[in-house]
Amino acid sequence: MSEKETIITKLEKGRAEFAYRCVKNAVNNLDDKKKKEYRSYIRKISQMILSNGLGQTLAFIYAKKEEGNAYDLIYKQLTDYLKSDSTARIKMPEDENDLIEWVITRDSHEYRYITEEVLAFLNWLKKFAEGMIEGEGGEE
Repeated sequence: MSEKETIITKLEKGRAEFAYRCVKNAVNNLDDKKKKEYRSYIRKISQMILSNGLGQTLAFIYAKKEEGNAYDLIYKQLTDYLKSDSTARIKMPEDENDLIEWVITRDSHEYRYITEEVLAFLNWLKKFAEGMIEGEGGEE
């Protein structure tokens, strides 16, 4: 395995581990209704980012979050992930508390990296959420 392949494998492993812990936290701490909402929202957020951009999607999540709801948990998990050592290329400073402000004040190069990183993380969240949280009847 080349050095580049090793680095990519390590990054994916870090994302996967972080995402697994996030979904496990949701499973353990949300009621059944909120778990299903969490799963549903996670399944849709990547497409929202691709259609509307990361900043607008984060603003939407921020507007919908209320203490203890699924959007609140997702917003916190994205913030925690971007502050973690599991991210590639760019990391949110530990002392930064406002995810939206931090994202929208980055230059276009950094903004693109953050978007790619969030999409890669959401891909893992989606996989684990679909596997660990039962969906509504008729859902894939």
